Amino acid sequence: MLFTLLMYSIPGIYSYFYVNPNTFNVAFCKCRAYVIHVTSVIFRFLLCAASFDRFALSSSSVRLRNLANVKFAYPIIASIAIIIPLIHIYMLVFYNIKSNSCYNSLDAIALTILNIYSLLNISILPLTIMIIFAVCIRKNLAEKQKRRQNVLNQPIKIDQNKQIQLKRDQQILKMLFSQTIVFFIVTLPYTFYNINNIISPYIPNKSSDQIAIENFASAISAVFSHVFPAISFYIYTLTSSLFRKELCLMLRSPFSCHFLNQNRRLEPTSANRIHPTNN
Repeated sequence: MLFTLLMYSIPGIYSYFYVNPNTFNVAFCKCRAYVIHVTSVIFRFLLCAASFDRFALSSSSVRLRNLANVKFAYPIIASIAIIIPLIHIYMLVFYNIKSNSCYNSLDAIALTILNIYSLLNISILPLTIMIIFAVCIRKNLAEKQKRRQNVLNQPIKIDQNKQIQLKRDQQILKMLFSQTIVFFIVTLPYTFYNINNIISPYIPNKSSDQIAIENFASAISAVFSHVFPAISFYIYTLTSSLFRKELCLMLRSPFSCHFLNQNRRLEPTSANRIHPTNN
């Protein structure tokens, strides 16, 4: 997503001083649109894969828990990183420049189908998957807590370890639902923009004001779509005290190791000491 942000922002900054290459360079127009869209879709489906991983890890089924491992995650990540760029390869063919603007040169019907597809795979489908897995994780954690109480036969008196586990489960749920809510809020402008794109080709004779408003809405929705990767860290930090503690320990450990290495004294061993000899 950092590369996507650079591809999106650098031409805009460059255009304040020079001519924006997105207005005259066809190759740059195609590559920029392709990279921004593909990386955005990849990021959303990686979020869905991460949601499934959390669901599998919290499940009572041994078969599902066995899927929550690195060996299973690598093929999933590789499949997403290969399939999605191949699906969107059409963007390198149909994007072109007209009237100093990079646009999709498909006809109205094909563009409508494409906008519906974009609405599904960028907004509706990832959000639906995240909500479903968040609800399933909540159910799994509730069942796990119920099993703990049944094993202990003491639903009121819970030892310290169980209290820590209960607190951790509650904070995981808080992080998950906060992430889903923020994702919905951030994706909402892009959803409305896509709906407008579905209707827009059938509106003839647009005024210059309407075109300006649509361009402004496009810029705002694009900015919001790139905000979520940046604020995910702040969501976890603000909603979970355990995450903050782990973060502090992670940040503190390199400095602690560096400090200890600087202050470590090398003591001579008995084997390396030079003993005086009697002449």
